[in-house]
Parts: sequence; C-alpha cells; structure tokens
Amino acid sequence: MVGLLLVYASFKGIRVICFTFWRSPGDQRIEFEAGRSRVLFGQHQKWLAIDLAVVDDVDSDLLVDKDEIRWSADPRYQVLGSFWESIGGIWGGRWKDPVDLYHFEVKEGLI
Repeated sequence: MVGLLLVYASFKGIRVICFTFWRSPGDQRIEFEAGRSRVLFGQHQKWLAIDLAVVDDVDSDLLVDKDEIRWSADPRYQVLGSFWESIGGIWGGRWKDPVDLYHFEVKEGLI
C-alpha cells in the first residue's frame, strides 16, 4: 500500500519524504506526552503506519536548491489522504484530536 501511495504521489507531482516508519516505545511515549499521539502503543510500533510530509523545491537567496517541508495544512495532504483511504487505509487527517495530516495507517486485519 505504501508503494502505491508513493507511485500515486509521484504521478500527481507531489514530492514527499518519510519521516517515521517505526517508532520505539520511548519515542512513542514522547509523542504521547507531547499530545501528538493518543496512544502509548501505536501502529508505528507494529510497522503498520508511516508518516509522510509534502516537500517543495525552493531556491534560496544563494541560488542553492533546498527542500521545504510543508508542516502546515496543504491541499496535497487531502489528495494523498483520499487516495490512501480509497485503497483501504486510515488517514490521520480525518482525526479530530489530534489531526495528523502526515499519518497513513494500515488496518491491522488488512495484512
């Protein structure tokens, strides 16, 4: 499913980076205590979730290419999230507390 999402993103011209596949119990506790996760044992610890961020190419004043990560709401997350849901995944952008635009999760029974 992740492969399909990455191919779809490329097809749509959306550059992404993965910043979390697996998360250790200690890292999960940090996310939980910071309010960025609702659970102490999450899907990242089971290898059932990935966090992706949209990236843009930006030219700096020094004429050196650098990447800019879109951490705030961006319509491209909706495009990716809708596709992910269409292939059976759970997208954190639909959650209310906390909203997690970057989170793409596989349903446990699906694999």
